[in-house]
Amino acid sequence: MRIPPACKRVLLLLVALLTGWPAAHAAAKGKAAGKHGKVEKSATGKATRGKARRPVFKGHANLDLRKEPLPRPSGNLHLYSVNYRDEVKVNIFKPDGSYDEDAITKLNHFVRARGADTQRNIEPRLYEILSHIQDHYEGKVLEFVSGFRDQPRGTSYHYLGSAMDMRVRGVSVRELRDFVRTLDTGGMGLGLYPRVGFIHVDVRPEPSYYWVDWSGHAKPKRSARKVPRS
Repeated sequence: MRIPPACKRVLLLLVALLTGWPAAHAAAKGKAAGKHGKVEKSATGKATRGKARRPVFKGHANLDLRKEPLPRPSGNLHLYSVNYRDEVKVNIFKPDGSYDEDAITKLNHFVRARGADTQRNIEPRLYEILSHIQDHYEGKVLEFVSGFRDQPRGTSYHYLGSAMDMRVRGVSVRELRDFVRTLDTGGMGLGLYPRVGFIHVDVRPEPSYYWVDWSGHAKPKRSARKVPRS
């Protein structure tokens, strides 16, 4: 026989009075259970109600690559540091098409680990990808978030000198991510960080790998000096 919820609450109160269990607590628990169903505890000990949560990290290897080879970019780069409020403007190529070593050196210094004041030679192909982005969003500034990190980890492309976190002023990070995908001829890492508002791009051995990372805090206000890093 099915007992109505109201009767269940009365029975709980009677049990509470007979056993000495706080009546208010018994009634409240019975009411919550009747309204919302079973409450379970997660691994962290916090109560949950079985609602599915979006995964913090989701990634996959990418084999749907660009078929045509990339043309050579202009070489123009205008980077603005959102953490240190300075900028650099260079062209990574000489007139004959070879790399301009002075320009590359300036960029390597600009994207250094400023806290430790250390730097590394950055993979020039990464600068070419950035120049393609600069060409596509002509007149817009590339906002640099993080480059070389002096944190020795063999799995970190930031430490290996072939990764950068960045965004383009006035362009959504999803639109930027979608454009950068069109530049992938193989051996690219591409991460979207929607909550903190930037993308990660790197050059790596094949295959290419894409991901979305929902960790971190919401995008800070423009008045904030620092921004989160991936």
